[in-house]
Amino acid sequence: MPRPTIADTLLNDAYTALGLLKANAATKYSAIPRIISHLAGVHAATPVNEGTTGTISERLCSLALEQLRSTHAGFSYRRFGKDWKWIGDILVSGDPYDLAVSVKSYKAKERLLASGTGSLLTPTIGWGLFDDVKEWSANRTASYLYRGFIAIYMPGATLAATGAPAKAITNINGKPLLRDLVSFPGDIASALVSARVDCRKI
Repeated sequence: MPRPTIADTLLNDAYTALGLLKANAATKYSAIPRIISHLAGVHAATPVNEGTTGTISERLCSLALEQLRSTHAGFSYRRFGKDWKWIGDILVSGDPYDLAVSVKSYKAKERLLASGTGSLLTPTIGWGLFDDVKEWSANRTASYLYRGFIAIYMPGATLAATGAPAKAITNINGKPLLRDLVSFPGDIASALVSARVDCRKI
């Protein structure tokens, strides 16, 4: 068996501390606010490098997709290859268009805005542990629409502290662009048609 990565060790320690080690993906994802809080405490005590937090973020995002794969026969997703990482991290099968998911850790910086396909023919979801409210001004948030983003998921605490003008921005479907991480699997599930995502419903 391959040796566990630092990211896997930190996540397993978090799951153990929170009584989630043997829980399924759905149960773990539903506890994501507690997991984020625990990891933030670990990071505050001993800073974790950016690469590791990026891997942790991908693992947490994938919990939601694993949950959907276990409950919706035919639902599928795959990771982008290295040559396509500039677009995003995960590609979810859709109908008629696939959905790209760009996963980031605590800071969006320019990397999130530069990711995505830039096309509504393959729209993009942003998913991250974003903790800097200053990154979510109304003007900056609106700019994601021009890169083909239809939703950006962040921790509830960050979303609650974000200004009302930014939270009022809607996507091409007339739904909020900024959303709570907790709602991610439910939003995808409600957009499924024959186990494929209909991006017009997100």
